[in-house]
Amino acid sequence: MTILFTQYWDVNPGEYDEYSKFISEEFNPGLEKLGVTLVGGFYVAVGSGPRILAVAAVRNDMGLLAALSSRDYRILSTKLMKYIYNYGSKVWIPTGMFRDKTFNIQTGAWKFNQYYDIVPGKEDEHNRFVREEAIPTMKELGMPVTHGWRLSIGTGPRILAECTARTFVNIAEAIDTAEYRKLSRTLKKQYTINFSSRILSPTGRVEVPYLIKGMMKGF
Repeated sequence: MTILFTQYWDVNPGEYDEYSKFISEEFNPGLEKLGVTLVGGFYVAVGSGPRILAVAAVRNDMGLLAALSSRDYRILSTKLMKYIYNYGSKVWIPTGMFRDKTFNIQTGAWKFNQYYDIVPGKEDEHNRFVREEAIPTMKELGMPVTHGWRLSIGTGPRILAECTARTFVNIAEAIDTAEYRKLSRTLKKQYTINFSSRILSPTGRVEVPYLIKGMMKGF
């Protein structure tokens, strides 16, 4: 089972260059060595909360526990804290709505993430609505629901519905349709509470090294 480990933070004013160097040369490679596979780095383009979101995936909870309890991770984390504030982290597990598959890097992908809690007693109705209406409609709008996650460790809403698009324009066009407004209105009024959403833009810190590594295989 794929487990998602997300970390989020803001960068200290005036320290962005030093922070960028540390992330590219030490933090990201260090996580990879610990078996924590980086699959995305994002800026929060629209929405509340810290502006940086780092997304990693592991195949099981024991692998994540081993990595986070290691001395090497403690060193990396301590160094990271010198450059950032508003740090937080969460662990997500699949909702079971989608077939479990390896969560790979999606190059150049923008995200439209929706966070919420399901109204108590309406779990089955919510799941039916998502399967029969939300997923097909979002696919038709060109912004498919690519994953569904349930919060395992951390605070905040328990459900994350993750949609993927190629550009910000694709997202804007999709959420400006009558179909999306109807879908969103039904979801919020009938099945969810504590709803919020974010639009995430890729930082390039994860995708670019991944692409370069792939290109170098041919040399």
